[in-house]
Amino acid sequence: MTTSTVRRKILKLTASAVASLALASVVHAQAWPTRPITLVVPYTPGGTTDNIIRAIQVKLSQQLGQQVVIENRPGASGNVGNRSVARAAPDGYTIGIMPTTVGTFPLMSQSLGYDPLTDFAYIGTVAETPSILIVRKDSPVRNMQDLVNLARTRSGGINVGSGGVGGAGHLVILTLGKLNNFPVTHVAYKGTATAVTDVMGGNIDAASMAIGGVKGQVDGGLVRPILVASTERSPLLPDVPVMREFNMKGVNGGVGYVLAAPAKTPPEVIAKLHTALDRVLQDREVIEKMNSISFVPMRKTVDGARKEIDEQTATWAPVIKELGLKLE
Repeated sequence: MTTSTVRRKILKLTASAVASLALASVVHAQAWPTRPITLVVPYTPGGTTDNIIRAIQVKLSQQLGQQVVIENRPGASGNVGNRSVARAAPDGYTIGIMPTTVGTFPLMSQSLGYDPLTDFAYIGTVAETPSILIVRKDSPVRNMQDLVNLARTRSGGINVGSGGVGGAGHLVILTLGKLNNFPVTHVAYKGTATAVTDVMGGNIDAASMAIGGVKGQVDGGLVRPILVASTERSPLLPDVPVMREFNMKGVNGGVGYVLAAPAKTPPEVIAKLHTALDRVLQDREVIEKMNSISFVPMRKTVDGARKEIDEQTATWAPVIKELGLKLE
């Protein structure tokens, strides 16, 4: 057998193998899903991100024809859960939810164990909500100016918690402190639920987080909102003032949440997930649930979800660099 003949046979076998793999991938995508899907929430149960997913869990399961099982994996400001999604098999059976600020994480740590810009295939945006500052219900702090005065007169300033380093709540309070010249010590929690508990218990002066993570306590009079970190008053809390009403400098602290799968998940599977999510977000019952926990469903394309992450990264990168923020 000549060398050229051997080469032709090798090329033929290689082409056949590639074709077989491609066909298998298509068949897999067409059949998917055939078993339950794990949806990783990288924060504690009862927190902002967890509440969003539980609002769509049942309807998403119905759309996909398989049970969507929530798995809470908190730790390292959400990066334990995010890393587990990035490292999962790219077969569509492990997906995760994460804030649109995830693109800023590499700016604060060189040891994430994943790259949010290359290790995920983004499925779509789920919801958005603005950030607020809260204090305990019987706090002598009645408004944002009182909190600023307290920070400036107390040795060491004030302690303000959030649901984790690098999240919108964290970035908002440190940015407000920096731009308006009042000292703040950030207290990082593994989720917003614990931060709210510590505010109510007087263990920290205030907390900064998405409205959705604390609206129930606000409505129940358990905590007092003193600021919405946006340019205009929110219809969710129309009586709570915004930054400009205190002549404060700041940035829009709204945050979105996206669904993501491991990179290299078949495009056909991503398309099915996106279609299912899009249908769920149009469901009247889901919309009502979202609104009841202070979220606005956001129907965006796969590219739109990635664009939002890029925009958040561009917004916060200069702040992170100036403040020298590091993930703890």
